[in-house]
Amino acid sequence: MLVADQALAVLDEETKDSIAQALWLPAFDASVLPAEVRDRLSHQRNSNAAFGERMCYRLRHLLDNPDSFTASYARRYEMLIQHATSLSPHQAYAMSALLGKDGSKGYRRLPERADLQFPRDNAEDLEAQTGWYFFVGSCTDSNGKEYGVELMIWRYALLPLPAAREFGLSDIENQVVELQFAISEAGGRHYQAVPIVIAGTTGLLNFGRDAIDARVGRNRVQQLTNGLFPIQVQAQGVYRGEGGPVDLGIDLTFTDGKPYLRQGADGCMPCCGGVGTLYYSIPRLVLDPAVSRLTLDGEQVSLTKGTFWFDHQWGTGMVPPGSPRSHVLRAAATMQEPGNGGWDWFMAQFEGDRQLTVSALHSAAYQAFYAQTGPTPPGTMSVPVKGKYMDAAGAVVDITGTMEIPRWIKVEDTPDPAQYPPPNTWYPDRWHFRFDAPVPEDLRSVSMTPIVRNGQSGFFAFGGHYSEGAVYLYDDAGRDIGRGFAESVAYAEMLPTILRLAGLPDSEEMVAAVTPKRPPLLTRAAAIAYLAWPPHGRELKQTLECCEENGLS
Repeated sequence: MLVADQALAVLDEETKDSIAQALWLPAFDASVLPAEVRDRLSHQRNSNAAFGERMCYRLRHLLDNPDSFTASYARRYEMLIQHATSLSPHQAYAMSALLGKDGSKGYRRLPERADLQFPRDNAEDLEAQTGWYFFVGSCTDSNGKEYGVELMIWRYALLPLPAAREFGLSDIENQVVELQFAISEAGGRHYQAVPIVIAGTTGLLNFGRDAIDARVGRNRVQQLTNGLFPIQVQAQGVYRGEGGPVDLGIDLTFTDGKPYLRQGADGCMPCCGGVGTLYYSIPRLVLDPAVSRLTLDGEQVSLTKGTFWFDHQWGTGMVPPGSPRSHVLRAAATMQEPGNGGWDWFMAQFEGDRQLTVSALHSAAYQAFYAQTGPTPPGTMSVPVKGKYMDAAGAVVDITGTMEIPRWIKVEDTPDPAQYPPPNTWYPDRWHFRFDAPVPEDLRSVSMTPIVRNGQSGFFAFGGHYSEGAVYLYDDAGRDIGRGFAESVAYAEMLPTILRLAGLPDSEEMVAAVTPKRPPLLTRAAAIAYLAWPPHGRELKQTLECCEENGLS
């Protein structure tokens, strides 16, 4: 027992804080932990030295096996190895976000077609590099006050499966999970709980089979019967920003929802060269007010109604953005400028039981609107969007349109200024959409406005920043026509925060090493020559055609 106590005593304070929050404890207290959890926490494979050893193994493998037609990451990986001998789970997770495009190497390849099957694909695929369950929506209390709620269980496999097996790790032990949880109070404030980071080696993670089922300490999403519904969602957290701490909590039960909505190309978004994501949604989750409530600043709020949206997405090569497992695709990619990896995503649930969801990836063409920190907001940004529309009967069609952002807000809030400094960056604060047919005529011009006035700022635990929250939906006459959620990711430059969370120096040398670069001129010339050979040119054409069929824009 003395050895176990000593192992628990040397856990870093941030790790202990995340464990306490996952177990809904006011502070870390080893004496109240279940015996199995104490044993797992004190095991050598849960030590910072073990996380460092496993990260160094991964970095050395990438260093020794570079991808063709990519920029060299040798200097980057050599510098990361120097700082990776001892890492907390949080540091290992944040460092993983700094890997190069070869970071997709070794993980399960995505299939060329989704072939989603249920209930199998309700479960998390722990062999995929990353995946998440995502619940967002609006609910109302007995006084008619509205709240927006977001809960995401975001999972990341720290090692590809073959490497995890070499270290004797089970699929669950190889995971790191972060919990994203926020509540917005209409007309008031947005509160994001401090993201918690839990490693699978703690014994605090569990995932079910053939069901929507994930546990992070006492936080959980789960199907309550053999059928899809009811689904229960439980979470607690604490906001430590301005005016905090503020305790947050939800216990929500959903009794019904619409049919599965396969995103992208029948569930591929996209599937291309072994990387991309598989993705489906369940719109219009119906809240059961008899057993649903939320907690805000110690006050328990009974709910009378609510409508939510569920996403399940998983894959390889998304965070960090990864190269395809194809020589011809990597050769073609040498002609592209490196991007910032951000996106905008929206869901809308309209009167008449109609829903739509659209998104747009960030691109170099709109670089003037990203990372803007000056005193003047950007002008109006107009970008194309694409997605899905579901009618009242559950029929789904592909849709296109245009998104305009006429109003911006400087996002200053943070769940914890000590860990996540405000980004001081302009983010979208209003959206106007014009959709093409087959969207019904009365929904072709729609505006979204946040339910709060001070922005809806959020941080990923690896240091990335986003703005996300509930929105009102209006037609051109200003009539209220529904509720939705708006998400804008990676408008802010967050590299210094990512470096600090990974335990790395914010030095000029380190920044230069981890900043994405185009492959050098000689590599690009070699790629052009490679693709000029007719068999490779034909292979590229066929591969791109397949990718376009499977969700590549």
